[in-house]
Amino acid sequence: MASKYLGLPTYCIVTGASQGIGSKIAVELSRKFAKGSLMVLLARSVVGLDKTKDLISKANPDIVVYTHSVDLSKPNAEEYESIIDKSLRDSDFAASKFDLSSIVHNAGSVGDIKEYCADMSDPKKMEEYFSLNLFSVMCLTSVFLTIFPKDVVKNRLIINITSLCAVKPFKSLGYYCIGKASREMFFKVLAEEDNNLKVLSYSPGPVNTDMISHIMLDIRDPDTKDLFTTMKKSESILTTEQTVLRLINILEKGNFESGCRIDYFDSD
Repeated sequence: MASKYLGLPTYCIVTGASQGIGSKIAVELSRKFAKGSLMVLLARSVVGLDKTKDLISKANPDIVVYTHSVDLSKPNAEEYESIIDKSLRDSDFAASKFDLSSIVHNAGSVGDIKEYCADMSDPKKMEEYFSLNLFSVMCLTSVFLTIFPKDVVKNRLIINITSLCAVKPFKSLGYYCIGKASREMFFKVLAEEDNNLKVLSYSPGPVNTDMISHIMLDIRDPDTKDLFTTMKKSESILTTEQTVLRLINILEKGNFESGCRIDYFDSD
């Protein structure tokens, strides 16, 4: 039996869909979508997007997949509106055709991990970081909700891929912690403002991605480096499949409170 968020004709955007968690989310969600769904994949890498598209086509040949290469570090509402409009037009769909419209905000970066907070003095670097990790998220969300208002699509779902770093400080991860915390609060406020919208911040746990390798290799703070190295050695790092299937399970149950955060390790 279909849940409120799966098994329906769905319009779904996944950002950062060219690799890692984003690619896996797109593929696994596609398995759960009904015929007549449209999956929109956004990222910079055309090659990565095409690989994800091929995986989705094999997982569920009954849905349409649209890819668009975009630099989300340069927020642009007009560009985002054009992308969504074109995805609908090229696929010969109307926004009202879908039973669910959803967006997964996965794209992001860890920031400068060689700086402590006391070293953060470059406004240009700050602007570049938050343009990708916060401003583009806010902007794309606004455009998405404008095109898919509650009177056009009955069910609307926003998933924010967050982190333990949103609620717990880690040395040398200042940019990442601040960015994730800001994003979470944005979505909490959004959920409070619109009770016709379902919002979930999902914390995937430590996942075996390029970001984890980058932290272990390059992070400045020795304590944080040791923490991640120990997790890796003790095989506590999750696979993308493990964490994405947990997200799917949460969506299948569909009983979460809008605006909440759920961690991979939280009990049911």
